[in-house]
Amino acid sequence: METNKKVSIVIPVYKAADTITRCVESLERNTYENLQIILIEDCSGDQTINVCKKLASMYDNVQCIENDENHGVSYTRNHGLDYADGNYLMFVDSDDYVEADYVEMMISAISYVDDERVMPVCGYVNHDEKKNGRTDIFLPSHEQEDLKKSIQIMPELYENRMLQIIWNKIFRLDVIKQNHIRFKEEMFIGEDFRFLLEYMKAAKISGFFFVNKALCHYMRDNENSLMSRLLETKIQDSLDNFKIMYGLMGKSADDIQKLIAEEKQKQLEYYAYTIMHDENMTTKEKKEKIFQLPSDHIQQLYKQQKTLKRKENIFKSISKIKRKRNDNES
Repeated sequence: METNKKVSIVIPVYKAADTITRCVESLERNTYENLQIILIEDCSGDQTINVCKKLASMYDNVQCIENDENHGVSYTRNHGLDYADGNYLMFVDSDDYVEADYVEMMISAISYVDDERVMPVCGYVNHDEKKNGRTDIFLPSHEQEDLKKSIQIMPELYENRMLQIIWNKIFRLDVIKQNHIRFKEEMFIGEDFRFLLEYMKAAKISGFFFVNKALCHYMRDNENSLMSRLLETKIQDSLDNFKIMYGLMGKSADDIQKLIAEEKQKQLEYYAYTIMHDENMTTKEKKEKIFQLPSDHIQQLYKQQKTLKRKENIFKSISKIKRKRNDNES
């Protein structure tokens, strides 16, 4: 294992006074010691900056950098890249935490594969804080026999939410700096995925190696507000990511056009479903939001989601009656 290689870890921090200590301490407990931990505080306006400064004073490998004003996560990560000076780069979010062998396992994967065109990817735990539940995200079970996969597996990884995120991967910092790869600050959705795709193109990534263990913990707050702010340009940003992905896979122009059309329909259905299930919106507001989506068949889409919601409500009512009946019988 390349124990002499330095790993820079960029953590964008915003209103994380209650969670950033857990995040940093989980990294400090890592068995791999050659770490540079960069906290970029995005003008939270609360006690977050004081907590970050305290962590920097406690640990020699922690730096605390303040943005001049609140800029958002993409600018903040880019600001962190300016300070990164390691051989490798990783990202962690301020409300998340990692396992003690998080970095070591990823570095070991690099040594084991011994091919710069193969990118290590690890599993993770998706925590739903509102429902107090967790889901372990791994390589699909039927794919686990061979942990080294070609680039053609990308669509399946996307469906399994292992591709479009950045904190379950490790990057070569020289590739990022030499090719001026940055997060697109103008993007609202899919900026992490775009960063990954541009890196893969520059690094000539031809496949993935899976560290099939949940090494990081993603804390999900389950807010739906993001979906209700969607605009046509934001959906287009996401579709542009898919064009790049299919291009990397060597798909023909005709195939890409067909795949993008299918992906757009899936996204529209997903966003309409999310809006329809937003408990903070009235029925009228939901209809108005869905009718703002860029679809040529918006009436059909709305009717489809309305019917689906009605069926779900009927199913819930029946299940509730059955549970009550069973309770009475027992």
